[in-house]
Amino acid sequence: MRKNYLGLDILRGFGIFVLVMMHTAFYHFSGLYDLDLDNPPITVTIIGLMLMFAGLFAMISGLVHTLQYERKITEYKLSTQVILVYIIKSFGWMMLIAYLYFNITGPGIVNMAQRSMDESILVHLINTGKWIMPSLDRFLYIDSLVMIAMNILLVGLLYLILNRWLKSKKKSWLVLILAIVFFMLSLVRIPLYNLYLEGRDTMNWSLILPLNWLVNKNNPILPYFSFALMGMWLAYLLIEKDRYFNRKLGFFGAVLLIIGVVFYITLPDTMLQRAIDPVWFAIMMAQLGLFALMIGVMIHWFDVKKRSLKPISRFFSRYSKGGLSVFFIESVVSALIMMVLRQFGLEIKLDILGALAFGLTLSLIWGFVLILWEKKHYKYGIEYFMSKSLNHTATSEKLKKLKG
Repeated sequence: MRKNYLGLDILRGFGIFVLVMMHTAFYHFSGLYDLDLDNPPITVTIIGLMLMFAGLFAMISGLVHTLQYERKITEYKLSTQVILVYIIKSFGWMMLIAYLYFNITGPGIVNMAQRSMDESILVHLINTGKWIMPSLDRFLYIDSLVMIAMNILLVGLLYLILNRWLKSKKKSWLVLILAIVFFMLSLVRIPLYNLYLEGRDTMNWSLILPLNWLVNKNNPILPYFSFALMGMWLAYLLIEKDRYFNRKLGFFGAVLLIIGVVFYITLPDTMLQRAIDPVWFAIMMAQLGLFALMIGVMIHWFDVKKRSLKPISRFFSRYSKGGLSVFFIESVVSALIMMVLRQFGLEIKLDILGALAFGLTLSLIWGFVLILWEKKHYKYGIEYFMSKSLNHTATSEKLKKLKG
């Protein structure tokens, strides 16, 4: 079994690069509160779409973790109990990082109606000079890291169940069916989200607690576990060495993408209003197909055709190794830069193109930081400490990448 897929590293790194860039651009765009969400500029719509990369990370995570668990079973001969401990530790680590990130260093939650930003502790301190306690909304918010943590747990448990009951049988078709069924089940998020909001308004914890991780904004289990399941399906196709890998992926990916795009075009555009409605479901369907196709193209180009690692693709692959550490602090760093400029009397107001240029510049600078950090094997970053801890339980493939 192949130990690493270079195409996945590059794609994940590119996704993190884009998120860092778009986070910076979005939160430093001076015209944010004046946007007409019914008739947004095309650039703003594109930014909105590019900020919705969580499904790609969910799919890659589902794929990579499934391959890791299979390797631990077949090559390292680890017991189910050891792998279960590894899964729980991975979940715990990522959940801890997720809540530290979003409450201490993460970006703001925009309230367009009140023209305000619900900020994390350090970003608010930098912007105002005042300490705050994170709001309840920040604790309840399901950001991409919380979503990844949940999928680590759910994918791991499902893998162990399938390995227990279908040890010597092909599992790819079953997982594909589960992915499609769960995605269709995600339609219930539309009414459940409104029910959740009613519970949130009245502080009804009997509704908040069971529904929060399931349906709350921004990346809940419904529908993002279906993205992880699609990643599991791709992993099982690779494990089973399915010679029709490209055809199956191309067919199902194209069907989901085309149907999703058709629905998105024909339905009223509510994307920037962040409504949980049929348009949201159409976007999710299109992304489910698009991300699967992107993964297939990257694996084919870099791992099947074995194209050489050019400087640009190598640049993005570093983001895959040390990008979580960058992601963790990028909002604080961009806020610090703006604070320093204000200290020199430069109150900069960025239009949309200026905000994009600022975001791109910082993302490129972070890329060069990662070039230097690579020489030290990304020591003392979040990835380093997490993989070192997990390596005590079972061999951490991430730690091997960092040292490589």
